Amino acid sequence: MKNNILLLLLAFIINSAIGQSAVSNDLILIVERKPFISKTSSGLILKFKPDKLLRIKTVDGRKIVSSNYILLDNTILMNRKSRNEAAETDTISLKDIAFIKGKVYDDFGRKIGGGIIVIGCLPLGAFSAHVVALFGGSAFMGALPFIGLAAVGLSSMGARRFNTTNMWKLKIIEE
Repeated sequence: MKNNILLLLLAFIINSAIGQSAVSNDLILIVERKPFISKTSSGLILKFKPDKLLRIKTVDGRKIVSSNYILLDNTILMNRKSRNEAAETDTISLKDIAFIKGKVYDDFGRKIGGGIIVIGCLPLGAFSAHVVALFGGSAFMGALPFIGLAAVGLSSMGARRFNTTNMWKLKIIEE
């Protein structure tokens, strides 16, 4: 019995080691906050997670969504696959990106804050709807502010959107 458990554990470890994907390139796409008054940046640098969905809107209005992208010097090569068409490759310069949306590392505090907002809004919204319904009126109107706050909390738990034309700039650095 012990041998079978050890064999299963060894098979699991080997499968985990073989199944890990290697990063295809050693370049990292980061966003950095643009300086407002001084010439130095404020130090907030966020790194995008590889192999996650990346949404880009260019200055000329094109929208490109893909999880398969390659970083070059100042460009991003995005491979798009659609159901009806063959795979397409789009080359996007960093200066042509109006906004970019994707999952980033070191965003744990923002996600925890969004979760706290959502969890706090649920009982408060139910209580206010109950009070409004008890004393007359539309229960939906009493819960409406808390529904809005819950939507804000849920959106802060998702992917981040960076407007590169106003306050963020994109860089590609070596890992």
